[in-house]
Amino acid sequence: MMRLRPLSELDLPLVRTWMRDDPHAPAWSEDDLSGLIRAASDNPRKTRRAWVAEDAGFSQHGSALVGFAVATALSIPGAPMECELEFVLVPPLARRRGIGSALMEIVLSWARDLGAKEIWLEVRKSNVPAVRLYELCGFAITGSRPGYYVDPVEDALLMRCQIEVDDGSPRIMTP
Repeated sequence: MMRLRPLSELDLPLVRTWMRDDPHAPAWSEDDLSGLIRAASDNPRKTRRAWVAEDAGFSQHGSALVGFAVATALSIPGAPMECELEFVLVPPLARRRGIGSALMEIVLSWARDLGAKEIWLEVRKSNVPAVRLYELCGFAITGSRPGYYVDPVEDALLMRCQIEVDDGSPRIMTP
């Protein structure tokens, strides 16, 4: 049975390994990763959250962790809440089991709870499985950013998901 929960200090060694081994993972510093579990933010307008997925029936490197997601919200007085999905990672052995979709669902719910009307992301143009996942979760391609990624240099697709709130549950609006 899968369970989603906030990232903890104990999760960081495995998350670091996943990020090091995944060619699509961002090159985050030790401070970036450790900062995900700090309660207070240096910027009161910016909130970052990270979640992990666990599956007791799955064990890799002695852990039941099967996925990881990070999102950011930016609150500027007088402007709508801005949310960005920074990263979703499911290690290869755990893929194609609905983990990425479950992590996307918790991120979208979090954004909705903050009052966001939409959430944005960038993804490598060549990362077709991720693009498909995001499209299944209600994201649409809105443009590209040439040369956005390095090592190797690659364009990013810019994607957006509009969130409509009606009965307290998020409903993804189709583009």
